[in-house]
Parts: sequence; C-alpha cells; structure tokens
Amino acid sequence: MAISNSVLLKLLSGQMNQEIVFKQYGDKTVISKYPDMSKVVFTPKQLQVQEKMYEAHFRAKGIMGDEALASAAQVRLNVTRNKLYTALIKEYFKSQRENTDAAGNV
Repeated sequence: MAISNSVLLKLLSGQMNQEIVFKQYGDKTVISKYPDMSKVVFTPKQLQVQEKMYEAHFRAKGIMGDEALASAAQVRLNVTRNKLYTALIKEYFKSQRENTDAAGNV
C-alpha cells in the first residue's frame, strides 16, 4: 500500500481495471491492491439482502428510464432529480419492510 501527496493522484478515487484501488484519506491518496472477494462465503441473510437490493435497483432504473414515471416519483417523494434513485431505493426497502411486518402480524 502506497501513500502519496501528488497533485495528480488527489484527483483519483475508485478502482482501475480491478487491479488498483485509489482511496482518499484526508489530504493523502492511498493506493492499494484490488481486494480478492472470490473466496467470500455469504450468509443466507446477506444473500437475501443482496437479492432485495438487486430488485430495488432494477425497479428504480425502470422508473427512472420512463420520463413520466420519473417525474411522478419525483413529485411523490418530494426530491430533486439527482436524489431520485436513492429515494426510490429507500422507498422500495420501506415497502418491503412494511409487507414483512404486515405478514408477520397476521
């Protein structure tokens, strides 16, 4: 792991070609190897949350792809255009939680 104060590297953040990761910590840039996640074993609960997130992402992108639905969702959620995706994800998880609570209380 290398630490740099280079002006050029201060502009970088994220990963390149899944080999190198650039992280910003305060005024320093840390360069590290891309993590190997191939041997990670997820618990059933983690897999369930990943599936819900996939569904939420798919639904949010579908709504944002249709201008009429996006405008209606923006008004309904009272958010700006740049925060619409996050608000749609939040709404999806909230509706899933309410459905789970309602099913559990019946």
